[in-house]
Amino acid sequence: VAAVLGAQRVARRGRVAPGGTRSPRVTLLLGHHGWVEHVDNGVRYAFDVTKCMFSPGNITEKLRVASLPCSGEVLVDLYAGIGYFTLPYLVHAAAAFAHACEWNEHAVEALRRGLALNGVQHRCRVHHGDNRRLQLRDVADRVNLGLLPSSEEGWPVACRVLRKDTGGVLHIHHNVEALPAAAGDERAPREEAAAAAAAQGDGDTEQRRPEDTEHRGKGAQAARAEWQRWAEAAARRVRALLEELHGRPWRTSILHIEPVKSYAPHVHHVVLDLECRPTLP
Repeated sequence: VAAVLGAQRVARRGRVAPGGTRSPRVTLLLGHHGWVEHVDNGVRYAFDVTKCMFSPGNITEKLRVASLPCSGEVLVDLYAGIGYFTLPYLVHAAAAFAHACEWNEHAVEALRRGLALNGVQHRCRVHHGDNRRLQLRDVADRVNLGLLPSSEEGWPVACRVLRKDTGGVLHIHHNVEALPAAAGDERAPREEAAAAAAAQGDGDTEQRRPEDTEHRGKGAQAARAEWQRWAEAAARRVRALLEELHGRPWRTSILHIEPVKSYAPHVHHVVLDLECRPTLP
């Protein structure tokens, strides 16, 4: 294989190991190291394929993050990994400074390399360790919570790092389950696929019967209703955390719900943009 492709290294990929670090099971068959560089939307990522994963399925969210108006803002990325979102925030969205939190030592090394490759290392502080023990307070205009299936354990930390006088925006990743409306309905798998396709804009142009289009629409509507219900519950929970932390009223507003990808059958990876502001007297 190496001879045909003109490659100097060959690796065999296996399943992701269970556990909090999401470590890949990759065996290097030929070569001396697994370090690679990947360019995505003009952002350079570096990582060791035998130690860290790269998730191409998050590309739409990385592009969206890159387009956000973050000039002058301070970002806290609570689950930075190799810099999936930290780097676009710094390189394209013009965030003034980022605090990147990560507990996987291999991902931390990759993140540091990526920061240097993109020339933004002076605008980022890496916090290696469990973010639940993070000592930061009152610094963030924006917090990224990119952990699946749920980032809820990090919500109290996100509330602590938000600026207490002005608040900011939380980007909360979550897997939302959207089951078919009727169990045993033979249309259910088709409607679920439609919801996922609508979430991703699959570009499918095959001819469909009118009833197919109607079923697709119903499936997408049902999924979006579940996303909305989850987002409203998350907004209430975050508001309660902020009010308990600061001892005064806050308001939380749903700015946007962004579908990223279909994570599994009936499970959608979505991102909630939640604006959090203290209520003025």
